Amino acid sequence: MNKYAEHKGFRVNPHPMYLTNLKIWIAENQTMYGKRICPCFEATGAPQVDRKLICPCSFAEDDIAKTGTCHCKLFARGDFTDADFIAAEKDLMKEYRIGLNLQGNVLDTRGVPQSENRQMDVPDPLHQIKQALNQVSSMPLVVIVEREQSAKNILAYAKLKGIQAVYQPYGEAFQVTIRK
Repeated sequence: MNKYAEHKGFRVNPHPMYLTNLKIWIAENQTMYGKRICPCFEATGAPQVDRKLICPCSFAEDDIAKTGTCHCKLFARGDFTDADFIAAEKDLMKEYRIGLNLQGNVLDTRGVPQSENRQMDVPDPLHQIKQALNQVSSMPLVVIVEREQSAKNILAYAKLKGIQAVYQPYGEAFQVTIRK
């Protein structure tokens, strides 16, 4: 990370807790997908797209040119201050900490906004289930996802965390059942 930032004239997020979380999520993605997929997005299953999502993702430079930071706020322009990072982190949290479409123990992840230049869900189903697992008081958690790859990603995450999960078709979508 530091070599990339230095080479590009960028700055790495200086906040230890935030940076640690990003590193954990990148490491989880490495374990789940075999690639250091950007911590903001889940793998798509399409090799040509997933290659673009390997951190630092191929979108980072465009994001930094437009907004001052990459999407996940890991990298920023070299002149970004600590206060700029704090403001950027708060904006990102608004994007990811949405009101979930959670009815009892059923989470429907469909219909969320998409990132402008990636055309990917924000937050993706994985980020939504991480939030939902902290909100539901009993199991199972039933998750409705639009794409089969999202169901597979949830199974990989569940395996990583030692949680049981299975999925099946659900109309034109997929239903994932998660049990602790």
